[in-house]
Amino acid sequence: MQKTLLISMALGLSYPTWANVERDYVKLNQEVHSIAVQSTVKGVVKDKNGTTLSGITITNLTSQKTTSTNVAGQFTIEATIGQRLKLTGIGYSEKIVSVTAGQIDIIMESKDTELEEVVVVGYGTQKKVNLTGAVDQVGSEAFEGRVLGNASQMLQGVIPNLNVTPADCKPNRAPSFNLRGTTSIGQGGSALVLIDGVEGDLSAINPNDIESVTTLKDAASSAIYGSRGTFGVVLVTTKRAKSGKTSINYSGSGSFQKPVTLPKFVTDGYEYASHFFTAYNAWNNYSSIPSKLNKTQIFTTDWLEEFKRRKEQGITEQVTVDDKGNYVYYGNEDYYGTLIKDNTFVQDHNLSISGNSEKMDYYISGRAYDYNGMYRYNSDKYKTYNTRAKAGLQVTDWLRISNNIDFNYAKYRDPSTAGEGGNIWRNIADEGHPSSPIFNPDGSMSFSAAYTVGDFIYGKNGTNTANQDLRNTTSFETKFFNNTFRVKGDLTFRNRDFNSVRVRVPVPYSTQEGKMLRLETSMNDNIYQVDQRYRYLFGNLYSEYERTIGDHYFKGLLGYNYEQRTYNSTYITKTGLLNDDVENINLAEGQNTTATAGYNKYRNVGVFMRANYIFKDRYLFEFNGRYDGSSKFPTNQRWGLFPSASVGGRISEEPFFHVDKRALSDLKLRASYGSLGNGNVDPYSYLDIYEIKIMYRVLNGQKPAYT
Repeated sequence: MQKTLLISMALGLSYPTWANVERDYVKLNQEVHSIAVQSTVKGVVKDKNGTTLSGITITNLTSQKTTSTNVAGQFTIEATIGQRLKLTGIGYSEKIVSVTAGQIDIIMESKDTELEEVVVVGYGTQKKVNLTGAVDQVGSEAFEGRVLGNASQMLQGVIPNLNVTPADCKPNRAPSFNLRGTTSIGQGGSALVLIDGVEGDLSAINPNDIESVTTLKDAASSAIYGSRGTFGVVLVTTKRAKSGKTSINYSGSGSFQKPVTLPKFVTDGYEYASHFFTAYNAWNNYSSIPSKLNKTQIFTTDWLEEFKRRKEQGITEQVTVDDKGNYVYYGNEDYYGTLIKDNTFVQDHNLSISGNSEKMDYYISGRAYDYNGMYRYNSDKYKTYNTRAKAGLQVTDWLRISNNIDFNYAKYRDPSTAGEGGNIWRNIADEGHPSSPIFNPDGSMSFSAAYTVGDFIYGKNGTNTANQDLRNTTSFETKFFNNTFRVKGDLTFRNRDFNSVRVRVPVPYSTQEGKMLRLETSMNDNIYQVDQRYRYLFGNLYSEYERTIGDHYFKGLLGYNYEQRTYNSTYITKTGLLNDDVENINLAEGQNTTATAGYNKYRNVGVFMRANYIFKDRYLFEFNGRYDGSSKFPTNQRWGLFPSASVGGRISEEPFFHVDKRALSDLKLRASYGSLGNGNVDPYSYLDIYEIKIMYRVLNGQKPAYT
């Protein structure tokens, strides 16, 4: 009764009956109870453009309970009306809102500063301001609007200290990556390239699929990859769906490409011949006269004098016939100009579809790239096709699974050169005499032409290559204890098949009208086939713990990595081609047949860890390490520990630092030390290898084998 009486007094001067007072008390109690149990608040977080934001952290400032938005920007949290929620996200200003209803929509403001930028590092991410290692990162803008054969070529000059060295200018060739110069004399120096955490070929993926590229340049940042991170690490992250609605994007481009630097060849026949004669005489102490311009054109002093006379009199006829019916040449041929186009057409088409819902997100893309080649004859055409399908499913609040599959197919026509099988430019320099025209009056090729550019003009010789690369990664991610503890894992298989067929047939030419000859060298009249099969299996399992207590920030990572590689190859050469249009190795008689094969298999395993501690967002400490094992080495040398440590101090956050942030936004002093090994060696090179051969001598009616 006392409780009822107090309520009555609180209601002022109203004096209802006891029954009414009891009824009002019950009603008031129900309303208070109703407010108290209003415990679930739902909402959607968007940016100012209406795009939903995933990964935004929401904290109830009263209960300190935390959650984060899903891929559709949605969240659910326990809160009562009147309590305040704090929202934080990388790249967005912190926001505090009061709960006014069971459903709320929140708009986040972007923060225009690099200090909140997240950088991909080994097996995770970090804020850029918290990095203590030498790390650089570029986004997708480095690849947009550029028409090049592969993503590797697009990184040239983009990231500091990343040296991109092309093997040559062929569109199918992947360059090597080197960070901060060569660090090994005899065991390579190319950086480790990881695509979505798995070793891969950057030239085999669609440049438009790339979200970011990060380089780990010092031992402090690379030690988590152990013996494979010796020459630095390049981390490539591919795109995923970002918005809550389906998005379809197409981009297409057509362009003309032309050589930037051109070789300068002498195209005046008489000038070339006279310089050759002068150089030959000087080399031989003026004691002899050449009989040929190198190998392919007859030379006499009478011919040189006649050539001079014809030039002075303006005679344009380039081919005459001597008393034996042989062609005599007085040409002014431009071998380079005849062989190379002024420009070539390139087209690139990209299509992507992405979207997400409350539980699922997807990203699907495709690319077709066509390079028409720079040669006028038997051109070096290159085509590549890419597809990718990436999807993720939020199974529960704490479990997400995803799958990422991509496929690349590339084919390339690489024209061969006859001569001695050397480089086309070397052959032109040696035997592409401008004094000898490419074509005779009857349309056949001259000897000089057959020796240098004949393979291109004849169109039969060259190497056709085809490369197929299929990769699939299945992964999961779990979150526990308000996202302070996470467990992640992934399993990847990769199948790469490379095939090439090289055909070398003798090139026809003539030295007399109606008399056809064939250029016979040790390099032609054969077909050579290569088949290489690479099989990869990769697995990672690791956990993260992250927590902030007052001015102290802690983050730890511990994981296990397993990798297995298998390589098979066959190499077959056959001579005696049935005709000049052979494209299959079965269409050769095989008077001389050679066949070899290759095989190796090895495994790498490792336990890796990282620990971070930050005090007051100023003092940064990090430790990385990996305990690595590889079957490439002898049993007593297969394991090694590769630790690193780094520290940093953000001077710009010290109380005594009063420089205008617009002039200097962040000033950091850092130091690091690390130890790395070198696993870039051939498998089992420590073993003795015995080669089995067949003797030429016949013993007891047989040719015995020997080692």
